[in-house]
Amino acid sequence: MRLCCVIVFLSFFIVNSSYGATPQIDLNLQEDEFAISFLPLKEGEVAILHLPSGGQYLINTGPVSMMDKLYFYLNHFQYTNIKGILITEESEYYPESIKKIQDDFPVEQVYIGSKLVKAQKGKLPPNAFSWDKNKVLTISPNLSLHLLQEGSEKGEGLNFTITFFKQRFLWLSSHSKSTESLLMKRILKDICIMKIPVESKTETISDKLLKHIDPQTAILYRSKEKMLNGELLESINETWIDLYLTGQHGLISIKFNQTYYEVITY
Repeated sequence: MRLCCVIVFLSFFIVNSSYGATPQIDLNLQEDEFAISFLPLKEGEVAILHLPSGGQYLINTGPVSMMDKLYFYLNHFQYTNIKGILITEESEYYPESIKKIQDDFPVEQVYIGSKLVKAQKGKLPPNAFSWDKNKVLTISPNLSLHLLQEGSEKGEGLNFTITFFKQRFLWLSSHSKSTESLLMKRILKDICIMKIPVESKTETISDKLLKHIDPQTAILYRSKEKMLNGELLESINETWIDLYLTGQHGLISIKFNQTYYEVITY
């Protein structure tokens, strides 16, 4: 039986009293809490890991054309301490964006999959590190990232879990037969939330794998204009999974404590 439950509610920006001030968001994290936010950028699958210590990590950056929008959200959270960047796949690797963020924030590490490290040999930032299979990144007490697989096929990226106390989040960057074969052998029933991979114009997770993972909540970087995969949508409805789309719900934050999580949409 799962220990995590979900509380879903609608929240709005907290706006400064002075006219024209930048709207601000305060997640009010306590020492035993953690959050992840999914940004509704038009390009790129970008998320922020919010640490109770005050530091933050970026999952991907988006292209340079999205920098103004990324900084718009960072300003909403009043963040000045981006400690690290994690790049999930080659299509999400934008050296110019990484350089700009490193110029503006005290970025200590840039984590990249081993395949991309080899492909970009000699061109990576000096503080870039290879994230290899089964390597665990402990970025805060009780918060760790575990790389399950780096996709072997063209266009595939990193599939990893984020564990906070007993709660687990699954980030899928890719899905192929080899990926499904590996994941079906893993114990994933304790996954509360997953990020569904998108390839081209359709979602790429099978009904079989979705039922094996059986998450409570799913996140999808998807615009309103693009049609959802009908088979996937049917599977989600049949398994009573709460689906959130960045193109529909906007900025999505998930706040965790030791026993439950809450989904906040802005």
